[in-house]
Amino acid sequence: MGGIAHVLAAHGGVVSTAQLRAAGWTHQRIRQLPEQGWRRLRRGWYASQVANPEVVRAVSAGGVLGCVSALRRSQVWVPDSALHIRYPSRARQSRPGVRSCHPYRLDPPIVGAVDPINIAVASAANCLDAEGVVIVLDSMLNKRMIEIADARAIVAASPFARANLAERCDANSESGTETIIRLRLRARRIHVRTQVNIAGVGRVDFLVGDRLIIEADSREHHLPKYQSDRTRDRVAIGLGYLVIRLTYEDVVYRWDVILEDILLVIRRRAHRFPTAMSP
Repeated sequence: MGGIAHVLAAHGGVVSTAQLRAAGWTHQRIRQLPEQGWRRLRRGWYASQVANPEVVRAVSAGGVLGCVSALRRSQVWVPDSALHIRYPSRARQSRPGVRSCHPYRLDPPIVGAVDPINIAVASAANCLDAEGVVIVLDSMLNKRMIEIADARAIVAASPFARANLAERCDANSESGTETIIRLRLRARRIHVRTQVNIAGVGRVDFLVGDRLIIEADSREHHLPKYQSDRTRDRVAIGLGYLVIRLTYEDVVYRWDVILEDILLVIRRRAHRFPTAMSP
């Protein structure tokens, strides 16, 4: 593959004729690709034998992988798992199970099977709701993929330019579920502190009032972490704290029920009881 290997790695194993030609491939060599097990997805686009299925589907549909689907490939926490495709302006269309996405008022040229990060996040800022945009920006800030100035610029070039979404971001948020919890509690005017260090317990995701700890478990909660978290919970309870531990499913699919449970604690002011140790 020579010089085309890095292109394949960056674009999910799918490459265009233009990219192959730029790497020095002859038309004859490109025509021989199907004989070597490659698939022709559409005119001018080929998939290797190990191509990513989402990228293949996007290109086969006439576009490229974009928006949150492209961000997910870079380990950005995104709020949904639908397939997001960026089509050329002349080919934008609606398909079942597919979101057609593009940056706000822009139509950047398509140069590869997977949109680069800057175009993908610009598309996300035009595709998602306000909460979703903050989720994505939080994740990118936490991974140091962008700085807060970049977040402000992304928001300024989106439909949310007047909403000051970047000021609601928190680079300490380690997952989208943490972002959702923070945004939704603060929207209810609940004062919540994030990533608080408590003596004897360690760092907790959230502290409401003096003693209500809220922890957000990841989508994949592995056994070693499961055990250490339960040990921390036991220690925290022994020190006088209350602990509510939320799963991904709790936050994403059962939020109304979870919020009522949290409000019950706050209404009876149980979050304000004195503790054996304070952070």
